[in-house]
Amino acid sequence: MIDNLDKRILDIMKKDSRSPYVDIAEKLKVSEGTVRSRVHKMTEDGIIRGFTIITSSKNVKALVEVRIDVNTDTEAIAKELSHYEGISEVFEVTGDQDIIAIVDVESSQSLNEIIERIRRYDNIISTRTRLILKEHFGEN
Repeated sequence: MIDNLDKRILDIMKKDSRSPYVDIAEKLKVSEGTVRSRVHKMTEDGIIRGFTIITSSKNVKALVEVRIDVNTDTEAIAKELSHYEGISEVFEVTGDQDIIAIVDVESSQSLNEIIERIRRYDNIISTRTRLILKEHFGEN
C-alpha cells in the first residue's frame, strides 16, 4: 500500500525518472535515505515496474483500438500484441473497444502492417486507428 509521500515521489519521478534522490528529498522536505528506501520498496513491491525515457521523434504514433468477439480470451490477445515490434503499450479497456495498443513506428506503412496483422486474428471484429498529432508529457 502506498501513502501520500510515495504518491508525491512517484509524481516527481513520472515527470523525470532520472531525478536525483537528493533533489526529490529536498522538494518533499524529507531525507535522501527516505526517498531511496521508498523507491526501493516500491520497486520490490512491483508498484514501480521500470524506469524509462520518453523521446521526441518523427515516428508515426497511433492508438489502435481493437474490438474482439465475445467469449474470447482478451488477455491472451493483449499479451500477444505486446510482443509485436512497434507496439509500446497494450491496455485492456472498457467501452466499445476491448484493447488499445499504442504503436510507435517509423512509417505509415509499418503502422498499416501492424493493423493488418492484428486483423488476421479470427476473433477480431474490427480495429479503429487514431493517429497521434502532438505529444504532451505533463511538463509545466
